[in-house]
Order: sequence, then C-alpha cells, then structure tokens
Amino acid sequence: MSVKDMQKFMSAASMSEKEIQEFLSVPRLARMATIQNGKPHLVPVWYFYDGTNIIVSSPKGTKKTKNLQSNPNVSIIVDIVDGRVEDLSYATKAKAVIIEGIAELQDDIDNSFIRKTYERYAGKNALNNPQVQFSVSLPRYTVIIKPTKIMSWDFTKIQAS
Repeated sequence: MSVKDMQKFMSAASMSEKEIQEFLSVPRLARMATIQNGKPHLVPVWYFYDGTNIIVSSPKGTKKTKNLQSNPNVSIIVDIVDGRVEDLSYATKAKAVIIEGIAELQDDIDNSFIRKTYERYAGKNALNNPQVQFSVSLPRYTVIIKPTKIMSWDFTKIQAS
C-alpha cells in the first residue's frame, strides 16, 4: 500500500465533526500523554468533552500535573476496539479520536469537577464510597486541554463500503 493509498484509506475512515462530538460525549477511558525531559508519560484518565475542550481532573503533585506545569503540550486518545485479535475482527471495528493540544491547569477549589466526574462514570452512589471520598478530598487541578490537532478514525465505515 502506498502512502497515497494509506491517506485515502484514513480519509475514508475519518469521523465527521458531529461523529467526533457524539463519540466524545460518551464516558470512556482515555489515555493522556504528557512529557518529562523529552520522554512520554502515559496515564489512563476519565474526561469530559465540552464541545471544544477535553477536561480532566488530577490531584495536585502527580507526575502528569508536574509535567504539564513545565511543558503544557499533551496528547489524549479516546478509543474503542471491539472484536478479537485472533481473527483481526478488531481491525474493522476500531474507533478513535486523538487530540493534541495545550493544557491549562486550573484549581478545582471546591472539588466540584471531580465530584461531577465520579457521578458521570460511577454514579451518584460512588460518592458514598470511602475510597472515592478520599480521592475527592485531595487538592486538585482541572486540566483543560485546548486542541491544536484532532485526528479520528472509524473503521466500521471501511467495512461498510
């Protein structure tokens, strides 16, 4: 497959802006990469999408927040893969949105954003869990990722064509 063929394939698989909006509106696990001394640091995160930005909560003092304080460049991927590796069915069902951007750290003074995040992902009853209460009580940042580049694919489009 030539580079031109690959570009044509990926263009056919790209999601529209509306499809990206719908995909990111569902609570999924994302992975966020920050940079320390030129090396990537990758962590799973819960997120919100406000229609423009990806928003993540993080306790202060974590490696990712320290990295962002010295280098605000960040990448985040939200993806789903259905199917099995053995028969390559996952390759025809994969969907992903990758966002490269600049992160801005804001104090989550009353920890309302992390409460909202737990409710979104685990339900309101999660806030009664002692482990969650401990997590919610930690001093936190709200990390606002402002996209500079968005890439996407939905390989189910290729299968259907």
